[in-house]
Amino acid sequence: MRKRLLLNVILIICIGVFSIAGQVFADTSKLIGSLTDLLGVSQEQATGGAGAVFREAKSNMSAGDYSQLLTAIPGIDSLIQAAPQVGGLAAKASSMFGGSSGSAQGLSALTDSFAKVGLSPDMVDKYVGVVLDFVQSEAGQQAMTMLKSSLF
Repeated sequence: MRKRLLLNVILIICIGVFSIAGQVFADTSKLIGSLTDLLGVSQEQATGGAGAVFREAKSNMSAGDYSQLLTAIPGIDSLIQAAPQVGGLAAKASSMFGGSSGSAQGLSALTDSFAKVGLSPDMVDKYVGVVLDFVQSEAGQQAMTMLKSSLF
Protein backbone atom coordinates (compact mmCIF):
# COMPACT_ATOMS: atom_id res chain seq x y z
CA MET A 1 0.00 0.00 0.00
CA ARG A 2 2.78 2.43 0.92
CA LYS A 3 4.61 1.57 -2.28
CA ARG A 4 1.55 2.34 -4.34
CA LEU A 5 1.05 5.67 -2.55
CA LEU A 6 4.70 6.56 -3.10
CA LEU A 7 4.44 5.71 -6.80
CA ASN A 8 1.33 7.87 -7.14
CA VAL A 9 3.07 10.81 -5.46
CA ILE A 10 6.08 10.43 -7.76
CA LEU A 11 3.78 10.24 -10.78
CA ILE A 12 1.95 13.42 -9.76
CA ILE A 13 5.24 15.26 -9.24
CA CYS A 14 6.53 14.13 -12.66
CA ILE A 15 3.33 15.23 -14.37
CA GLY A 16 3.60 18.63 -12.68
CA VAL A 17 7.24 19.09 -13.66
CA PHE A 18 6.61 18.12 -17.28
CA SER A 19 3.57 20.37 -17.55
CA ILE A 20 5.62 23.31 -16.27
CA ALA A 21 8.41 22.50 -18.74
CA GLY A 22 5.84 22.28 -21.52
CA GLN A 23 4.53 25.73 -20.62
CA VAL A 24 8.03 27.22 -20.82
CA PHE A 25 8.46 25.73 -24.28
CA ALA A 26 5.02 26.91 -25.36
CA ASP A 27 5.81 30.52 -24.45
CA THR A 28 8.86 30.79 -26.69
CA SER A 29 7.48 28.49 -29.36
CA LYS A 30 4.99 31.24 -30.27
CA LEU A 31 7.92 33.56 -30.96
CA ILE A 32 9.71 30.94 -33.06
CA GLY A 33 6.50 30.35 -35.02
CA SER A 34 6.12 34.08 -35.66
CA LEU A 35 9.71 34.37 -36.89
CA THR A 36 9.40 31.41 -39.25
CA ASP A 37 6.03 32.58 -40.59
CA LEU A 38 6.78 36.29 -40.92
CA LEU A 39 10.40 36.13 -42.05
CA GLY A 40 10.47 32.83 -43.93
CA VAL A 41 13.39 31.41 -41.94
CA SER A 42 13.98 27.89 -40.67
CA GLN A 43 13.26 26.89 -37.10
CA GLU A 44 17.02 26.69 -36.41
CA GLN A 45 17.50 30.21 -37.78
CA ALA A 46 14.54 31.51 -35.80
CA THR A 47 15.80 29.96 -32.57
CA GLY A 48 19.42 31.03 -33.07
CA GLY A 49 18.53 34.56 -34.10
CA ALA A 50 16.04 35.10 -31.28
CA GLY A 51 18.54 33.70 -28.80
CA ALA A 52 21.20 36.09 -30.08
CA VAL A 53 18.82 39.05 -29.68
CA PHE A 54 17.97 38.05 -26.10
CA ARG A 55 21.65 37.36 -25.30
CA GLU A 56 22.58 40.85 -26.48
CA ALA A 57 19.77 42.36 -24.41
CA LYS A 58 20.80 40.36 -21.33
CA SER A 59 24.38 41.60 -21.63
CA ASN A 60 23.11 45.19 -21.39
CA MET A 61 20.57 44.67 -18.58
CA SER A 62 20.92 44.65 -14.83
CA ALA A 63 20.35 41.29 -13.18
CA GLY A 64 17.07 42.60 -11.76
CA ASP A 65 15.76 43.76 -15.13
CA TYR A 66 16.71 40.48 -16.76
CA SER A 67 14.99 38.56 -13.98
CA GLN A 68 11.80 40.56 -14.60
CA LEU A 69 11.98 39.82 -18.32
CA LEU A 70 12.63 36.13 -17.67
CA THR A 71 9.63 35.98 -15.34
CA ALA A 72 7.45 37.62 -17.99
CA ILE A 73 8.72 35.42 -20.84
CA PRO A 74 9.80 32.02 -19.52
CA GLY A 75 12.09 30.15 -21.88
CA ILE A 76 14.40 33.02 -22.82
CA ASP A 77 17.37 31.22 -21.26
CA SER A 78 16.74 28.22 -23.53
CA LEU A 79 16.81 30.50 -26.57
CA ILE A 80 20.04 32.14 -25.39
CA GLN A 81 21.65 28.71 -24.98
CA ALA A 82 20.58 27.83 -28.53
CA ALA A 83 22.18 30.97 -29.98
CA PRO A 84 25.45 30.49 -31.84
CA GLN A 85 28.51 31.45 -29.85
CA VAL A 86 30.41 34.51 -30.97
CA GLY A 87 34.11 34.73 -30.47
CA GLY A 88 35.31 36.95 -33.24
CA LEU A 89 37.34 40.12 -33.16
CA ALA A 90 34.54 42.16 -31.59
CA ALA A 91 34.25 39.78 -28.64
CA LYS A 92 38.02 39.75 -28.14
CA ALA A 93 38.17 43.55 -28.25
CA SER A 94 35.36 43.75 -25.73
CA SER A 95 37.09 41.48 -23.26
CA MET A 96 40.40 43.35 -23.68
CA PHE A 97 38.82 46.70 -22.93
CA GLY A 98 36.58 45.56 -20.12
CA GLY A 99 33.15 44.98 -21.59
CA SER A 100 30.76 46.30 -24.16
CA SER A 101 31.58 49.42 -26.12
CA GLY A 102 28.00 50.21 -26.98
CA SER A 103 25.45 49.51 -29.63
CA ALA A 104 27.99 49.21 -32.47
CA GLN A 105 29.62 46.28 -30.69
CA GLY A 106 26.21 44.78 -29.93
CA LEU A 107 25.25 45.01 -33.58
CA SER A 108 28.54 43.37 -34.53
CA ALA A 109 27.90 40.48 -32.12
CA LEU A 110 24.37 40.07 -33.48
CA THR A 111 25.48 40.05 -37.12
CA ASP A 112 28.19 37.50 -36.25
CA SER A 113 25.61 35.25 -34.57
CA PHE A 114 23.19 35.67 -37.45
CA ALA A 115 25.88 34.77 -40.00
CA LYS A 116 26.55 31.52 -38.13
CA VAL A 117 22.96 30.40 -38.77
CA GLY A 118 22.93 31.64 -42.37
CA LEU A 119 21.19 34.98 -41.86
CA SER A 120 22.29 38.23 -43.49
CA PRO A 121 22.97 41.39 -41.44
CA ASP A 122 19.79 43.04 -42.74
CA MET A 123 17.77 40.43 -40.82
CA VAL A 124 18.83 41.86 -37.44
CA ASP A 125 16.35 44.75 -37.58
CA LYS A 126 13.59 42.43 -38.78
CA TYR A 127 14.21 39.99 -35.92
CA VAL A 128 14.34 42.76 -33.35
CA GLY A 129 10.98 44.07 -34.58
CA VAL A 130 9.32 40.65 -34.33
CA VAL A 131 10.88 39.98 -30.90
CA LEU A 132 9.73 43.37 -29.56
CA ASP A 133 6.20 42.81 -30.89
CA PHE A 134 6.14 39.37 -29.27
CA VAL A 135 7.34 40.66 -25.90
CA GLN A 136 4.80 43.47 -25.97
CA SER A 137 1.94 41.09 -26.78
CA GLU A 138 2.97 38.50 -24.18
CA ALA A 139 4.38 40.64 -21.37
CA GLY A 140 3.19 44.19 -21.97
CA GLN A 141 4.56 47.61 -22.82
CA GLN A 142 6.90 47.88 -19.82
CA ALA A 143 8.73 44.64 -20.64
CA MET A 144 8.98 45.61 -24.31
CA THR A 145 10.36 49.06 -23.43
CA MET A 146 12.92 47.51 -21.07
CA LEU A 147 14.02 45.07 -23.78
CA LYS A 148 14.16 47.77 -26.44
CA SER A 149 16.29 50.06 -24.28
CA SER A 150 18.78 47.24 -23.72
CA LEU A 151 19.17 46.72 -27.47
CA PHE A 152 19.63 50.31 -28.66
